Amino acid sequence: MPVRITVKVQGTLCKFLPAGAGTEAVLDFPDGARVADVIAGLGIPPEYAKLIISGDDQLEPAAVLHDGQEVNLFPPLAGGC
Repeated sequence: MPVRITVKVQGTLCKFLPAGAGTEAVLDFPDGARVADVIAGLGIPPEYAKLIISGDDQLEPAAVLHDGQEVNLFPPLAGGC
């Protein structure tokens, strides 16, 4: 049974979503898929997805996805004075 997730991306990661998707897309993956599969499936170089959040949890690329899950991907952040 496929796993349907909502992927939301921030900043420079928007260019990796399907055309016209804006900042989020609903995607299907096989049961047992991991966050790393989402990143690879979108063509995002692993070092570009530095922060992965789902709900109140920070995820590792090896985390298994669950049907209906929302995953937020953030690029490396820079800032300060």
